[in-house]
Amino acid sequence: MAITETIWELEPHTKAKHIILRKYLNAWLPKQTKWNDRVIICDGFAGPGVYKKGEDGSPVIALKAFLEHSYKDHISAEIVYLFIEMDADRYACLDKVLAELKGRLPRNVKIRKYNDDYDVAFGRILDHMDDSKQSIAPTFAFIDPFGIKSVSLNTIRRLMAHKGCEVFVNFMMTSLQRFLATQEFEVHCDAFFGCTEWRNALPLNGDAREDALRMLYQKRLRDADGVSAKYVRFFTMKNESNTTIYDLFFATNHEKGIDAMKDAMWNVDPSGDYSFSDATNPYQEVLFESQPNWNQLISILVEKFGGQTVPWPIVAEEIRNSPFRILKNPIKDAAKCESARLEIINPAGTRRNTINDAVTKIRFIS
Repeated sequence: MAITETIWELEPHTKAKHIILRKYLNAWLPKQTKWNDRVIICDGFAGPGVYKKGEDGSPVIALKAFLEHSYKDHISAEIVYLFIEMDADRYACLDKVLAELKGRLPRNVKIRKYNDDYDVAFGRILDHMDDSKQSIAPTFAFIDPFGIKSVSLNTIRRLMAHKGCEVFVNFMMTSLQRFLATQEFEVHCDAFFGCTEWRNALPLNGDAREDALRMLYQKRLRDADGVSAKYVRFFTMKNESNTTIYDLFFATNHEKGIDAMKDAMWNVDPSGDYSFSDATNPYQEVLFESQPNWNQLISILVEKFGGQTVPWPIVAEEIRNSPFRILKNPIKDAAKCESARLEIINPAGTRRNTINDAVTKIRFIS
């Protein structure tokens, strides 16, 4: 159910989402500002900036990712924060919250606020770039609505057509399921998916419908006639009853982006009775736990490469496209097992059981 209050309670699953946001920006800021003179962080549904008990909202979390960063004094690039909030009362509250932080911001940090619809406001920014034939600076867009209205795939597509741009989208499955069959909601679904294929999910029920909708959205983020993102992952948040609350979709065109996001996801403490899982492949659900099931990763790799000897960079890319992080120690440990399903192969003279990006190959036993 959509929240109608100006300020509301911070729920544990929202706190977990904010931890991921902060962890990712902690990695994103020094990397992007090292190679670019200007970067943008956009919070498309910024809200009031604070919760009932004084906890920070996402705009403040995004600002503190810079203000409290250990690398802050080394960042000279211009950082532009775009905060978009349509509700007038929430926008007024956000304005006050941001005013309290203004004195802490150095000259290279700019804040631009929009009391407007996300698609409209960001669409105008992209229109200006198109008209002036400019490319938008590398942008991280956090899109966290209560439903799916004003979150068109076309706006995401236009943003990610620019180099270095990424999106982190909260796919509100519960809201979508509630209104999916409502006739007046069709136009919003068409815009959200950028197609009419979502109607194929209408005859389905329960998990089958959920899977169809999230797999379609993943497909549209990857499709050449959709967003055409190189890397797409989604992470499902479930409650103590194993009921889906929402899915967090991340899309990027850079391997370092997907690696950093997976690091943020694997290291988050979901809090309370909530849990994350990665079901990007519907036949392979991976829970985000303190001790990853590395045997599952080895099974994924053996299924893909069984009977082959493969250069390490190709193996690493396959891991990148799985839910797991690219870590070498689990591969080394798997090679030492009594019933090992893989073997590390190096040129003569190389130290045994090492993985060198340039020369190592992995032989997979089928």
